[in-house]
Amino acid sequence: MIIDNIIVIIVAIILITYLSVNYVKKYAPGNLIVISILAFSLGIYLPVIVFDVYLRIRYQIVLGIGMFLLPCVCAFLQYNNINFGNKLLYKRAENFYLNKKYSKCITSLHKLMASQGRNSDMLYLVSKCYYELKEYQIAKENLYEVINLDENNFKAYFLLGNILEKEDDVDSAIDMYKKCLEIEPEYYDAYEALGILLAGNGDLKLAEDLYKKAIDYHAESYELIYNLAMIQLELGKTEEAEKNLEFALVIKPDINEAIYSLGNIKLIKGKYNEALSLYSEIIKSETYGLKAYYKIAIIYVTRNEFDKAMGVIEHLINEDVSYIDIIQNEFVFNAMRSRIDAFLKNRKTQDMIVEEQEKEEIDLRKKNRKNWFGRESTQPTDETVLYNDIDITRTGFRAEDTKK
Repeated sequence: MIIDNIIVIIVAIILITYLSVNYVKKYAPGNLIVISILAFSLGIYLPVIVFDVYLRIRYQIVLGIGMFLLPCVCAFLQYNNINFGNKLLYKRAENFYLNKKYSKCITSLHKLMASQGRNSDMLYLVSKCYYELKEYQIAKENLYEVINLDENNFKAYFLLGNILEKEDDVDSAIDMYKKCLEIEPEYYDAYEALGILLAGNGDLKLAEDLYKKAIDYHAESYELIYNLAMIQLELGKTEEAEKNLEFALVIKPDINEAIYSLGNIKLIKGKYNEALSLYSEIIKSETYGLKAYYKIAIIYVTRNEFDKAMGVIEHLINEDVSYIDIIQNEFVFNAMRSRIDAFLKNRKTQDMIVEEQEKEEIDLRKKNRKNWFGRESTQPTDETVLYNDIDITRTGFRAEDTKK
């Protein structure tokens, strides 16, 4: 009986060792679960035999499964290179990527590919890691291999387009984005990237057609609608652009770029109240606030509301002096040029006064500093007075006159 128990324990230890070695060599995460079950079962089995505790048959079966059947099955599968831990390893690599641990992700995937062979999914994830690490040449090589293994991997074409775009190979990047959309006509990112490149190349009509097609699939995308409106403005299609900007603002009312662009259209069309309302929405924007104030000033001047216009102009110049040249070169402000010039002259005078006051204050500080560190020759030389001065400075009261 003792020999039987010793054999059982030795076999269990052998299985633990074998599975542990395979865990390290092949990194099979599933082994951790099996090893834990085996160790737990062995932990129960040892006190049972030491204290000669009787176990019902169903508990003996459970211990047998935990100590022998399950570990033996796993050992057999791994011996024949059938490893159910590979999916877990791939998930772990994905988790590394999501947590921006790109080097660890690459290492994990190379281990997995060494045991399982290279496939498009693993190579694509490796490519993404190298892309994030800015090793674009290696990423490209892996992506070409991905496409050779799976020519319908549209995401590989898109990522390859990104890399080619970074390398300033715009024509090839455009081809990659088009290929991506041939495979997956609803892929949003490819539409956005391709539209920007086409517009940058001056192919505005193609860009317009592309955005219209994209909106058919993504009608809720205010970005695509806004981009379409900007293209239409460049094409001179003001009415269509105006409608699309209004539509984009229905979807997302706080798009400052769209508000400003729509305000410009209303201003050009002479719809001053509508333009004024739009500009007023974005006067607190860091990017568009001063631009909106400038347009508001133009509206007030155009409507002969010179007092309001002057208030806005003063605010603009006080916030950003570069608007002095812009306003002086703008024809529309000629109607109130004398008031603007008078304001600028007065502002210049005030600046000169402030500069003079600052200069006097600096000179006074220098003089006080000189007086503090080097006393004038008119100061008393009597030692008692000198010491009393020091006592006042340190203690706030005079020392007693030692001569009395």
